Amino acid sequence: MSTPPMQMSEARRFQQLRGHLSYLKLNDAAETLNRVLDQARAKRMSLTAALERLLEIEVEATEARRLAAPSGSPACPNPGR
Repeated sequence: MSTPPMQMSEARRFQQLRGHLSYLKLNDAAETLNRVLDQARAKRMSLTAALERLLEIEVEATEARRLAAPSGSPACPNPGR
């Protein structure tokens, strides 16, 4: 079974885009790329709207990680220092 050239090119681009997102450590965007692209096609979203949604997912995940991480400074100063 052979994939038509246009679909193969699209699949290659998709994998390359996921690779770029991962390399840039935009892992949540990389993981949701397929879903966002499917939604963009289904809802006939503009490219700008799809990109904004993809980055919004990454920003939300980054904010959640920052809120979950302990802050760098202790709540009470350590008198032994």
